[in-house]
Amino acid sequence: MKGLGLFVFSAILVSAHALTVEAPTREIRVARGKNVTLRCNFKSNSVPYGGDLVVWKKINSKVDAVTRYFDGLVQYGEGYDHRIQFSGDVDSGDISITITAVTMDDNGTYACSVRLREDPPRESALLDLFVLVAPSKPECNILGKAEYGQTINLTCVSHEGSPTPTYTWKGFNVQNEPRVLPQTQGQQITLKNISADTSGFYICTSTNVVGTEFCNMTVSVVPPSMNIGLYAGIIGGVVAAIVVIGIISYCCCCRESKNTDYEMTEQQDRNEPSTRHDTRGEDVENA
Repeated sequence: MKGLGLFVFSAILVSAHALTVEAPTREIRVARGKNVTLRCNFKSNSVPYGGDLVVWKKINSKVDAVTRYFDGLVQYGEGYDHRIQFSGDVDSGDISITITAVTMDDNGTYACSVRLREDPPRESALLDLFVLVAPSKPECNILGKAEYGQTINLTCVSHEGSPTPTYTWKGFNVQNEPRVLPQTQGQQITLKNISADTSGFYICTSTNVVGTEFCNMTVSVVPPSMNIGLYAGIIGGVVAAIVVIGIISYCCCCRESKNTDYEMTEQQDRNEPSTRHDTRGEDVENA
């Protein structure tokens, strides 16, 4: 009976001094550049003393965001000076803080904790801060050769966006009529065995809860192009063949001309003796 009474007395004592810390809203969303208030409260039947303190810390951060002692002293962590202020009545249990001009670096989970020497142990509450950023204008590209029979990939990416954007695709032919795509979701779509019918316009839309952006691209599918070196080789070969044929033809013509001149000269030489003989005969008769 004495033991039971001691247990009940201890339970009442503990409950009378039990420190509780609570975050009314576990998840908070705010657009980048805006101010945000992270709400947190504590309750205790103990009266805080000057050495008691409140600490706000971003989980996985090496430094505390802000520490406030109940004697009024406030210490700021690196990067938070002049960006954080206590927005409630700390002495009455409201230990909420306001962060001004939030950035993507402020994304994360925060812990608000209270340490009272007369009411141990230290107690904490967690809340998540999501900084929202509209997607940046996506960058669109064509990977691969837009030639008959090839496979190409169309890519689309926004370099900014929180939450991470989702991507959807639409396609139109050269007559600006909608076309059915093999896939319509994701940062990349693949077009296989492309042909002239694949040519047209493609639009990628990047979306999250904050906003929407898009990019478009034109795909022009052409016949396979021959290698420039091959063209040069063919042209060079044709030119060389023409030159060789020209040289051979020139040589043949020259040889034929020389043979003709030689035959004419030889024929003249044969005719000259008989002409001289006839002339001498005429001279004798006249004598």
